[in-house]
Amino acid sequence: MKLLALPLALACVTGFSLPFHSLAAPAGPAHGAREASLGEAARLRDQRQWLAALAIYERLLSNASDDDEAYRLRALTLADLGSAERAWQLYRERPQAFTAAQADRLENDRRARLIVWGGAYAQETSSRLDEMRYAERMMDEHLARLTPDERSEATRARLDRLIILNTLEKHEEVVAAYRVLQADGVRVPPYALAKVGDSLLATRHPEEAAAALEASLADMPGEFDIQLLLAYAYLESEQHERALAQLQSLAEANDPWPRAAGARRGHQNWQRFEADTNHAMVTAYGNRLGEAESALQSLVALAPNNAGLQSRLGSVFSMRGWTERGLERHRMAMTLDPRSTEARIGATESLLSLDRVEEARTLRDGLVRQYPGNTHVRRLERYWDARQGWHGRAWAATGRSDAQGNGDIASPLGNRDGEYGLAVESPLLGDRWRITAQASDAWADFQGERVHARYAGMGLRYVHDRLSLEAQALRPDDRYLDGTAFGLQAGWRFSDTWSASAAAFNADPEASLQARRSGIGADAWQAAVTWTPSEQGQLGLRLKQWRYDDGNRRQELGLAGQRRWFTRPHLLIDMIGDAYASRGSRDDAPYFNPSRDHALNAGVRLDHIAWRRYEHHLRQRLEVTAGTYWQEGYGTAWVPRASYRHEWKLGIGHRLDYGVSWSRPVYDGQREQRFAFDIEYRWGE
Repeated sequence: MKLLALPLALACVTGFSLPFHSLAAPAGPAHGAREASLGEAARLRDQRQWLAALAIYERLLSNASDDDEAYRLRALTLADLGSAERAWQLYRERPQAFTAAQADRLENDRRARLIVWGGAYAQETSSRLDEMRYAERMMDEHLARLTPDERSEATRARLDRLIILNTLEKHEEVVAAYRVLQADGVRVPPYALAKVGDSLLATRHPEEAAAALEASLADMPGEFDIQLLLAYAYLESEQHERALAQLQSLAEANDPWPRAAGARRGHQNWQRFEADTNHAMVTAYGNRLGEAESALQSLVALAPNNAGLQSRLGSVFSMRGWTERGLERHRMAMTLDPRSTEARIGATESLLSLDRVEEARTLRDGLVRQYPGNTHVRRLERYWDARQGWHGRAWAATGRSDAQGNGDIASPLGNRDGEYGLAVESPLLGDRWRITAQASDAWADFQGERVHARYAGMGLRYVHDRLSLEAQALRPDDRYLDGTAFGLQAGWRFSDTWSASAAAFNADPEASLQARRSGIGADAWQAAVTWTPSEQGQLGLRLKQWRYDDGNRRQELGLAGQRRWFTRPHLLIDMIGDAYASRGSRDDAPYFNPSRDHALNAGVRLDHIAWRRYEHHLRQRLEVTAGTYWQEGYGTAWVPRASYRHEWKLGIGHRLDYGVSWSRPVYDGQREQRFAFDIEYRWGE
């Protein structure tokens, strides 16, 4: 939001005008006609009839060009009219005609006028801040000429500097200068306080920003931009309902675009339009994406050529998982307004999500070059670095299975089991390639014997647009199997909603540890397809087959899905379910290998944001499911399971996740109880 420095403009036009007798220097003896003319001009000035007064001064100067009093009053009248630059030029040509106070006023008016022009929207992007940078230089030179005591007393100059720094997006400097003014006991006027609130918001002090904006709004209750900024201060301090209420009241205070019957277009009310648009976006940030999309689509019908609206609709499409549709809208916005930072940032993020890095790089480089201080561009830079740089994860897990009855277990996981490992990916090479490396150790205890599957190896990954490919080679380091594992994986994105993948492994490192104990390995292949119609749900189907060295062929078909049931800004509730059926070709395998079995489970997942601060949050998830499990020869049993997890997002590209789980599975008719704990740390986006 951009608040123009209107109070500064008013100061240049009218705000510092004084009655004639307070401006005029003591006059010497003069003819009666001159005195009458000066008196008439003073009366006109007191009535704010600047042009009529100016005409008198011009006439007096045409008769006597060395008349310092008429010269001085002409310059001050021009300043009252808003011609701050011309008034300053006149002062510079004859400074001896002005008092120190008058000279200071003209200097301040000129800097204020530079600030106003610097805040205007430039026709050329490359020169959009040239005037404001010039104003900054003038202000810095002025303050540098002052002594420390004079500088502390130069209140107006210090306040004007807040406006300059805010427009130049030097928000940290605005906040620092504001704190100095507070320490000096200077009351910041409402127009400057609004700018301070904007900078406090940009530097991520939303509570302080809200307080500053509320104070500014108390003195300037009708200021639309301040009210809009205040809504975002509420939003960023996690007060979603308050932000929505603020925007709703702002919309109700402005008439909608009325359209008379038969009229080709309605009356344009851009303030109502902005209120409605931002209300839709805040609704989206509260996870109610379908509602936000509907609101924006209705506004698009009113203003299809509005670049900001098209870009915001694109952002909502991306939030719903429709990245290609989102990119299309951002490109429409860029066509309508090539200077739109919102559209260009949105298009860059969409292209990154679609793994079209070369195209994204072109847009990103232009943004960084033209808007290096922009808050949103700087955030994009942090996201870019996290996405393009090193990726990795470190994990560990442990579990225990206890049987009921005789104490013997049939679990393929053993009495106790665990795993730990480290996987690293190089920075993106050539915008498409990454080198991967990993090392892991999975183990399980079977009747007192601990079986290990230790692997270390490297791989190469290629990702561009719709296609992803990866090849891996992993070498075992244990006494059970010695064959190198080779794997190939491929993925293809058909559209925003459909994707598929396939993988094949020679000597699959994830094959049964029970089989490994007997020296039996397995090759494996799998294929999967996923349908994600929106953020409201997902459905995935997977087919996998293992070809064990003992001739056993095991096949499994699995289905998993989820559907959003309840949505609030800090709470999501999904209905979840899964099902699978499998079969094995041998009945005498020395590992858990049902000839036939199947399961069906359903439950609920609660996803709650317990705390959030920009890119940092603590998310807690609770999942509870129950279902039936059937195994040929052993019948059907109910199988409950539950898990509780924490996810700490520690910043862009850093995430810590851990949790506990409990279940009561049944193997070969034997009920068991399992507890497990796992933890994982990821870096990179």
